[in-house]
Amino acid sequence: MSTPSKPSDETLKTEQTSELTEGCVDDASLAAYSEMIRKVARAMASNQVDPVLPYLGTRYEPKHVEMFVDGNFDKRIDVLLRLMPFVNEDEDFADLEEDAMEFCEFAAVSAYDGSSEECDAFLAWLEESRELTPEQRDTVEIQRCRYRIEQKARTERPAHVRFQELVSLAPQLFEELDENPELQLMVNPVTLWSELKSNKYLAAEAVAPVPVLHYADDREVRTGMFEPAGVTLLKQLLLLTPCTFSSWSAVTDSGPEELRQFLAHLIQLRLVAIR
Repeated sequence: MSTPSKPSDETLKTEQTSELTEGCVDDASLAAYSEMIRKVARAMASNQVDPVLPYLGTRYEPKHVEMFVDGNFDKRIDVLLRLMPFVNEDEDFADLEEDAMEFCEFAAVSAYDGSSEECDAFLAWLEESRELTPEQRDTVEIQRCRYRIEQKARTERPAHVRFQELVSLAPQLFEELDENPELQLMVNPVTLWSELKSNKYLAAEAVAPVPVLHYADDREVRTGMFEPAGVTLLKQLLLLTPCTFSSWSAVTDSGPEELRQFLAHLIQLRLVAIR
């Protein structure tokens, strides 16, 4: 039996050079392919067909790209309008679909953006590119605050879930405040203040501008408006939370009974829990 011959040094050098060359070619090809994918993706996200055509396979024609791009474009507009019912159903935004079409042609879909992020980007674009009335701006502000509350509830999910568990017990614990003065008041951790600058959503006797509190209630986003004295009391509580009732009472100008009534109102709104 013959023994296999040992490869020469020259053969080994040739094989190693070939492997290195193949690696370089592969890296270069991968980089070119990645750039092509990015270019095609950007074009289709911007509702463009022509930049895609040079990369079509033999099985496909321009009409296939047009159908794909048009279908995605229509779906994008549908999602935008469907996920902002507060704005879409408002009679002050009769041209919202046309605005959404212009936005989708102007702005490509951002990578990794969710639907609410794109809706918020559309509303930001609407505020910058249109001369909105104060009433329209209030509607947009409320919708955008809802997106921010949803995002905050997702990023602070443990605190949000814990509060929702506690707030359901607050009515019973409220009755024990006198017997157990060490009970702690905890304000909803998912809140956001904004300001309404028109009278569109205000009571007849209210005068704009009015501060508004947006907050998460389980899977819903709610909006609360308070008298100036109530705004002051709530902001004081927000600075102290968690705290005892007596600690809150010590920094306010309200009497204990008046403060208890306001606390009962906050609990009813699911803005304050007790632990």
